[in-house]
Amino acid sequence: MTITNCIKLFFIKYLTKKEVRNKYLFEHHFFVNRYYLNHTANEMNMSYILNMTCTELNQTISHYYDQDFKALCDMYRFKHFWEEFTNPLNAGLSVQSIIASCGFNSTEDFNSLIADHKEESRDILKRNFS
Repeated sequence: MTITNCIKLFFIKYLTKKEVRNKYLFEHHFFVNRYYLNHTANEMNMSYILNMTCTELNQTISHYYDQDFKALCDMYRFKHFWEEFTNPLNAGLSVQSIIASCGFNSTEDFNSLIADHKEESRDILKRNFS
């Protein structure tokens, strides 16, 4: 472990409030490890991984991201889908395989997400194809 990581660990572990520690822990597993791409991603599993209650997890997400767990997962899954869909390396892949690689359980789940967020989807398409 590098000296920088040791200092960060000490700071996070001993000098920050539990709420802030929960935020750092959540961000590491959710964003850095891309937990949202897991097909079985849910609040119960995430709280188990982070060794906190579902209530603590929901409070952290609500406080820092102003969303619930499912909405945050859906948003980052869609962002990841868009990055992969527009990546030239994936030109030979089917849309269904890209959807599956982004954590969606089925094409129907992806379609319902798009249908529930028509305005945001339209804005993304307009921004990238106009």
